[in-house]
Amino acid sequence: MLIDTNGNLFIADSGNNRVVYLPVNATEGRIVAGRSIRGSLFKYAAATVAWKDQLYVSDLGNYRILAFPLSTTEGSPDGTTIVGHYGVGSALNQIDSVYYMSIDRMRELFYLSDFRNNRILKLNLTDNTLQLAVGTGISGSNNVSLNLPLGITIDETTGSLYVTDSRNHRVQKFNLNSIQGITVAGGTSHGQNLFHLNLPSSVAIDPHGNVYIADSGNHRILQWLVNAHQGRIIAGTGIAGISNTQLNHPVQLKFDIHHNLYVVDQNNNRIQRFDLQYNGC
Repeated sequence: MLIDTNGNLFIADSGNNRVVYLPVNATEGRIVAGRSIRGSLFKYAAATVAWKDQLYVSDLGNYRILAFPLSTTEGSPDGTTIVGHYGVGSALNQIDSVYYMSIDRMRELFYLSDFRNNRILKLNLTDNTLQLAVGTGISGSNNVSLNLPLGITIDETTGSLYVTDSRNHRVQKFNLNSIQGITVAGGTSHGQNLFHLNLPSSVAIDPHGNVYIADSGNHRILQWLVNAHQGRIIAGTGIAGISNTQLNHPVQLKFDIHHNLYVVDQNNNRIQRFDLQYNGC
């Protein structure tokens, strides 16, 4: 999911093999990438805006990242492969299940969360060189290892990388050019208490360095203040449900420029918007 500066959404509609553009306040979107059939574009996982007005899409089933001209016109052309397309694997030119991506526009770096390879890759957008950013490629729980990483986000002010290390039930912070992770949320074991996470899948940060986490297994969104030892619930109840105060396996979160919170509520097949001032959607 991508939110542009005008509040319009670009939605990676994975089950329908497409990216949908939904203008602000619209009730119906239009397809801007993919054709709703399994073919050359098999199954999307993530979308974001990258350098020079390109829409970057993870083509999950074909193990590659595609770049499309950023357009709101229905029927965009086929994308150009920028990473992968050499089959599934763990070589540097291969990926395996990239569900989340993030862009550091200030430094022109494109980060890919390579889920099953237990690593984060970094593509330099100026010279198209790809390298390992963090993780060892082998699952682990020490400060240089990851275990099925999912959501990632960048603090563009500092260049720090935040990673939801899902099977370690923690969020790791990696300072710019460091491979040593610092646990900023969770990390003891999985659970339902406010100091626990359960299969976290997405992370965002605010200008103050506070961390926001899609705590998927607990059906809630947590805010974790800087240096805090536990989070607080800002969306969801902790119990799966379909009411406007509940979530069912939230998998992605984003803020718009007005600090409204958008949540991909996966098992309810919807996107919810929460006004944090009123704690409702």
